[in-house]
Amino acid sequence: MAPKKKEKISFEEELYRLFLPFTKNIQSDDFEEALSQADITVDIDVYFSKNLFFALFILFMILIFGTVASNLVPDIISLKLVVILALSIFIVFVGYAVFNPYLIIGNKVTSIRNALPLAIIGMSSVAESGAPPIAIFSTKTIKDKSQYLDKEFTKITYYVNNLGISLLEAIDISARKTPSYDLKKFLLDLKSNIEAGGSLPEFMKKKAEHARFQYNLLLNNQNQKAETFGDIYSAIVVAGPLFLFSGIMLLGMVGGGVAGLSINTVLQIGIFLMVPIINISFIAVLNLVSG
Repeated sequence: MAPKKKEKISFEEELYRLFLPFTKNIQSDDFEEALSQADITVDIDVYFSKNLFFALFILFMILIFGTVASNLVPDIISLKLVVILALSIFIVFVGYAVFNPYLIIGNKVTSIRNALPLAIIGMSSVAESGAPPIAIFSTKTIKDKSQYLDKEFTKITYYVNNLGISLLEAIDISARKTPSYDLKKFLLDLKSNIEAGGSLPEFMKKKAEHARFQYNLLLNNQNQKAETFGDIYSAIVVAGPLFLFSGIMLLGMVGGGVAGLSINTVLQIGIFLMVPIINISFIAVLNLVSG
C-alpha cells in the first residue's frame, strides 16, 4: 500500500500554527461545542494559535509604529501611551477570541429566532402543495430569510442527499447540534409528526398560524427594546464621556493629573481607547440580548 501523502499546508496556515506548542494542551469540551455550533471548522488548538498570532502581530505593529510616532511628536504621543494602547488592544483581541464563538452563537440564535416564523410560513405553502417532506427544507423562502437558518436546513438536505441518512435521522442530528431552542423544538415536533404518520400539510398549517402570532409578538418586543437601548446609549455612550472629559478638563485647569498620568495622556486614552471600547462593548451586548 502506498504511503499516505501529507496534506499540503499553505504558508499562511503555517504562520497560524506557529503557536501550536503553546495551545496544543488547551482542552475544553464546552468550547469545542461552541466552535462547532458557531460553524468554526478548526480544532481548538489551531483556533487559539491563529488568534494568538494575530494578537501578537498587532501588538508589535502598534509598538513599532507607536515608537516611531512618539519620537516624531513626543508632545502628542508618549511612549507610555503607546505601550498602554498596545497591551490593551492585545488583551481585547485575546478576550474577543475567547468570546467570539459565543457572540456568533448569540447572533445565530437571534437570527434564527427572527427568521423562523416567516420560514415556517413559506414551508407551509410548500407542504400544502403536496411536495415531499425533504422539499420544505430547500425552498427559496428559507434562503432569503437568514443565512444561519439556511445553513441549518442545508445540513439536513446534505445528510439526506449526500450521506444517504434518512430524513428522520438527519432531522434528529440537526436538532441535537443546533444552538437555537426554537429551531430544535420545531424540528423535534416535525420529526414526531412524520414518525406518527400525521398529515404534513395540516401540521405545517398549524405551525404557520402559530408562527404569525409569534412574529407579531417579536416585532412588538423589538420595538420596545430599541427604545430602551436608545435611551441607554444616549446616557452612557454619548453623555457619559462628555461629563467625564469635562471633569478632566476642569481638573487640568487647576493643575494635576490622574493616577500619575498627565491630563493630555488621560484624554488621549479616553478618546482613542476607552470610547471605542465602550462602543464595541455596547454593540456586543446589544447583539447578545437583542431578539
